[in-house]
Amino acid sequence: MSAVHRFHVLEQQAGNILLSLGYEPMIVSDIVRTSRYIPYNLTARKELDDGTIDNVMVKLKISLRPLVSLSDAEEFCRDEMGRMKKFFLQLPSGLLASRFEVWISIPSRQFQQFEITRDGIREILCRGQNAGGDGGAV
Repeated sequence: MSAVHRFHVLEQQAGNILLSLGYEPMIVSDIVRTSRYIPYNLTARKELDDGTIDNVMVKLKISLRPLVSLSDAEEFCRDEMGRMKKFFLQLPSGLLASRFEVWISIPSRQFQQFEITRDGIREILCRGQNAGGDGGAV
């Protein structure tokens, strides 16, 4: 499978996960496929019970092995963390930003998922789903 095809499959799988969680996903790279660097691959929104909107941006990456610690995740997501740190510094205080998550495709067709926040990076615990069309976890 070519790298471009594999990434397209991962985008579809991630979109399916978001759909199963009640989000309306949009694969951003379909719109800007000619871009040399896309800061995130998917964006999704979900209306919550209180009427507010939950927005999430998802960046997809591929690793040949699971990340075993937050230190590994910080190193692997160094570029994304740097970009988000700059983004958070530019936000007016009190403004709630969209969530930014990095979903890492690892062997055994799973996603390891991390959220980048103002305070750093945290792992989003997996619910035991795989990335084979119904997988990953948020």
